[in-house]
Amino acid sequence: MGRFVKNPVLTQGSTVEIPSVSTANRPTGANGKIIFNTTTSTYQVYNGAAWYNVSEASREKTLVIDKFQGDGSTTVFGNGSGLDLATFDGPGATLSVTPDAATDMLVFVGGITQTPGTNYTYTGGQITFGSPPPSNDGSTNGHIVTVIHNLQKLGE
Repeated sequence: MGRFVKNPVLTQGSTVEIPSVSTANRPTGANGKIIFNTTTSTYQVYNGAAWYNVSEASREKTLVIDKFQGDGSTTVFGNGSGLDLATFDGPGATLSVTPDAATDMLVFVGGITQTPGTNYTYTGGQITFGSPPPSNDGSTNGHIVTVIHNLQKLGE
């Protein structure tokens, strides 16, 4: 599982410190870890199999974030399946970007990192969960499905 962040909202002017380490001193990979690699001058994220660059000064990349809402019964999101968070209407959930593979994106349910192949599979623009993400609890929207993508082709 993961850890809940006490206050997940950053206020204007606040900062987050990302650990800075060399390639040789990278920590053991765990899904969702983020570092600044001082050897390559890139931010890197561990995707469950390897460290991948999220940014390079010479090659900026824009990350894309999609948000969907679980309803307690839907397991498939994308290509019109699932609830779109903006409208709470379904079917309607569509990924803004179509990644080549599950390793080209990070998937969270209620802020908890999901492991490709274990918690979900990805095929042809659709994410399929092994069990349905819970419905909105009515007060915190704590079961939002968040997909961060546009990570493909950033290299190791």
